[in-house]
Amino acid sequence: MTEQFDVFLCHNSEDKPQVRKIAEQLQQYDLKPWLDIWELPPGRSSQRLLEKQIEQISSAAVFVGEDGFGPWQQQELYAFLSEFVSRDCPVIPVLLPNAPTKPELPVFLRQFTWVDFRVSDPDPMYQLRWGITQQFSL
Repeated sequence: MTEQFDVFLCHNSEDKPQVRKIAEQLQQYDLKPWLDIWELPPGRSSQRLLEKQIEQISSAAVFVGEDGFGPWQQQELYAFLSEFVSRDCPVIPVLLPNAPTKPELPVFLRQFTWVDFRVSDPDPMYQLRWGITQQFSL
């Protein structure tokens, strides 16, 4: 049986240190994030493992930093948008602390309420947890 995760962390590899820190914080709240460096073993087909997660995971956080979107990140995003429309799952845009003042989000991602780690109010970690769990009071 495939392990169940609460959120897929879709990110540009340039942002991995910041995303990993957020993943570790999510774990402290008993959430199970899917992060590539923790879940993709060497010698395995990453695409096959990614496809399995995209088909079953209940939410996705799409991170945007100063370097914008990476090529694989864009592919993952489109797969999530396509899959999640039919399953009514949240796709959460997350602006990292180093994101540009006016980040360029893909058209289909702009319609979603984002979480902004460039500000402290509202608390971005709380907002992210709310988006993942769909429970206002954590």
